[in-house]
Amino acid sequence: MDYFEPKTVSEALSLLAKFGDQAKIIAGGTDVMVDIKYREEPGCLVNIKRIPGLNAIEENGAGLRIGSLVTIREMETSQLVRERLPLLWEASHQFASLQIRNTATIGGNICRASPSGETLTPLLVLEAKAKLAFSDGEKTEAFDSLFQGPGQTRLGAAGLLANIEVPYPAKNSCAVYLKHAVRGAMDIAIVGVAVLVTPDVANAQLQDVRIGLGAVAPTPIRAAKTEALVRGKSPNAALVQEAGRMAVSESSPISDQRSSAEYRRWIVEALTRRGLEQCWKAATGKEVV
Repeated sequence: MDYFEPKTVSEALSLLAKFGDQAKIIAGGTDVMVDIKYREEPGCLVNIKRIPGLNAIEENGAGLRIGSLVTIREMETSQLVRERLPLLWEASHQFASLQIRNTATIGGNICRASPSGETLTPLLVLEAKAKLAFSDGEKTEAFDSLFQGPGQTRLGAAGLLANIEVPYPAKNSCAVYLKHAVRGAMDIAIVGVAVLVTPDVANAQLQDVRIGLGAVAPTPIRAAKTEALVRGKSPNAALVQEAGRMAVSESSPISDQRSSAEYRRWIVEALTRRGLEQCWKAATGKEVV
């Protein structure tokens, strides 16, 4: 197995073009090293850790730009992330163990494209965009079209994730990431649900609602029909219950070693209801009754 440490994005892209599917990008290595140990060894490793300019968290107009080499721990300890994007901070805080957070990068979590990826559903709900670098130029891709299937993104084998841009949600909005796992934060999510609610100025109706579902479809998904069901309405117990059932209908979970599909559907309904209730109360001070 060949090993390379490119010093620039262009150099990394040249290596990807040369080796194609045989090349594997490594940064934190928390997933790649496991793959090397238990699966097929790649033809070459391209370590991008030494490329400058990919490890910053900075304000970019009405949002944050986060480099692909920023670690999960750096997001967890960032005052900017905690104050301006608390949903992403919460997902980072629930990400595996402290040892893993110190090493794993946001870019690696995104490019892994796991349906249960901890940061993916929150970033989908926050309507983030990814800046992708290719040998023929750069491209910006919205998160709702970035993921093509388990382990598959628009990057293919020839692209490199440079950074992500995450717009700030409305100031009066509230959001929550709810993860259900056997061992809590230490385990992969059986189901992950991200909910963001923005009330109207009178705190009477749901002006905007975004609901993301993780680990219940081939990719993280927005529950668009559920969002449309509750948007513009005053939340009550019946509406929230209907929203939970609608979210289930939009999911397509599988049964695997961690959970049955039936159990995942039950969790989707419960967490969607809980997320809507918690966000509404946090945003307005009102209970859903």
